[in-house]
Amino acid sequence: MLDPTLPMNSPAGARPRLLVLSHVLPFPGHSGQQQRVANTLRAVRDRFHVTFASVAPRGQEARMRQELRNWCDEVLLLPSQYDRSRLANVLHQIRAKCFALRTGLKTSNYVIGQLELSPARVLSLVENRPYDLALIEYFHAADAASALRQRGVPCVLDTHNVLWQAYDRQLNDVAWTPRWWKRTALRRYQQAEESAWRQFDGLIAINTGEANYIRSRVPSDLPLFQACMGLDLSVWPYSWEPAQPPRVGYYGGLGSGHNAREALRCYQQIMPRIWMTSPKAELWIIGSKPPPEILALREDPRVRVTGFVERAQDVLKTLSVCLCPWTGTYGFRSRLVEVMALGVPVVASPDAAYGMEFNHGHGIFFEPDDERMASAATKLLDDRPFARSQSEAARRSVEANYGFPATYGRMADELFAFANRLRVSPGASALG
Repeated sequence: MLDPTLPMNSPAGARPRLLVLSHVLPFPGHSGQQQRVANTLRAVRDRFHVTFASVAPRGQEARMRQELRNWCDEVLLLPSQYDRSRLANVLHQIRAKCFALRTGLKTSNYVIGQLELSPARVLSLVENRPYDLALIEYFHAADAASALRQRGVPCVLDTHNVLWQAYDRQLNDVAWTPRWWKRTALRRYQQAEESAWRQFDGLIAINTGEANYIRSRVPSDLPLFQACMGLDLSVWPYSWEPAQPPRVGYYGGLGSGHNAREALRCYQQIMPRIWMTSPKAELWIIGSKPPPEILALREDPRVRVTGFVERAQDVLKTLSVCLCPWTGTYGFRSRLVEVMALGVPVVASPDAAYGMEFNHGHGIFFEPDDERMASAATKLLDDRPFARSQSEAARRSVEANYGFPATYGRMADELFAFANRLRVSPGASALG
C-alpha cells in the first residue's frame, strides 16, 4: 500500500515533475552514453520540470552542480562512496569483484546498484519531493526504482541496450575464464536483467530489434517505448567533401576492445583487397583512446590514426566511404547515423545496423564478408556519380528516421502523455 501522507504528484496545471536518476552525466558528450543522456534532457526539459540525480566523485560536487544546472531545473547529488578515499576505493573494488563472482553480475552492478545508487541513498536524496515520473538510466538501479515505486513514483527504464548480449561478447574476450563459468555468469546476468525489466512501469528500447526482444520477455501490458539514438541535424549537416587521395574510414571509440578489433579487421582483411585496385586509398581510423596495436598501424604510410577529434564532423566529411564490420546484434551504432548524416556512404556488416531500419542500397550497403565489403567500397571509390547518389541517399535515410524530433522528441512526447495519464489516476500502474 502507498503511504497516503507522502506527496504523490505535482499540483494540477503545473508541469509534470520528472526525476532522472543516472550515473551517466550529459557531459562532456564524448561517449554515446553521455550523448543519449544529454539529448534526453534536452528533449524532456520543454515538457517537464526536470530533477537530475547522480553521484559526485570526491572534490567534484561544486563543478558538477554548476555544469548540470545547464541541463535541468534541479540538481541532486550524492557524494561518492566508491571514490570517498583511496582505502574506500580499494575495499569497494574487492567487494565488487566478490559480488561479481558470487552473482554472475558485473562489478558495475555492485558499484551503481548496491553502493552509489542504493535504495536507501536514493530515497534519502529525493526525500519527500513530489515526482510524477522517474526515468532510470540502465537497469543497475532497479532496486532504487522499486523503492521509488513504493513511495508512489512510477518509474520508466531506459535500457540503453539489451546488456546481457554485450556481456556475452565481453565474457568471450576473457581467455582465461572457464567456459562453464562464462555460461553460468551469462545466464545469471540475463536472468537478473530481464527480471529487473519487470520492476518498472515502462521500458524504453533503443531499436526495433531490441524492442521486439524485450516485448517477448515482459508482460504484454507493460508499456514499451522506443527511442533510437537521434541527432540534431543542424550540428551534423550534409557536408560531404571527399578528399584526394580517397579516404576509407573506420569510426568508433577505440578504448573498446570490440571496436579496436574491428578497426584491425579493416586494415588486415578489407583494405588489402581495396588496395589491389585503389593503391592510393588511405585508411583513416577515427576515434578516441587508440590502443598500442592501433597506434602501431601508423608505421604504414597509407594509414592515419587520428585519436580523439574535437569536431569529428570536420574529418568524417572528407571520407569517401566508411566501413563498419561489426559483429553482434545488440545495441545501436550511433556512429553510422553520424557519418550518414554528413553524407558519407557506409559499407557495413548486416549485424551493424540490426533493428535500425536502414535499407540496403540507400546510402548503406550490408555485406556479409570481407571480400564483399571490399568490393562494395571499391565501387564507391571508382564510380563518382554512383557515390554522389549514395551520399545523398545516406542523408535522406537519416533525415527520415533519426532527426531529433523523430527520436528524442517523440520519446519526450510519449513520456509526457504517460505521466499525465498517471496523474489522472495516480497509482494505477505505479505498483504493477
